[in-house]
Amino acid sequence: MAKTEIEVGRSLREAAADVAKAWKAAQDDQPTPASDRILFRDWAALCAVLTPKRYELLRHLRRSPESGIRALARSLGRDVRRVHQDVVALTELGLVTREADGRLSSDVDEITSTIRIAA
Repeated sequence: MAKTEIEVGRSLREAAADVAKAWKAAQDDQPTPASDRILFRDWAALCAVLTPKRYELLRHLRRSPESGIRALARSLGRDVRRVHQDVVALTELGLVTREADGRLSSDVDEITSTIRIAA
């Protein structure tokens, strides 16, 4: 099961401290657990990227990988240009996999989130 964690409201300073800590552990040959974590500075940033249409696209690709963007757009009944934009955004986050031959899929079974109200 592929699991991704989303965190909202975390400061850049806190994220940088995590990277520095992992870097130091690696230098000291201490194992550091891998983490698939996506950070958003605020709720608006999360909502701008993970829209309802993109959620629908992720669910579709999880169930039924597609041969390309046109096939995906046909399956979803959506405009090819918009689907392309969505695939690019979700690929950059690591939520969609795009093979060299154009085949699209997603192996994400679960996304958990932490949303800080008083950050």
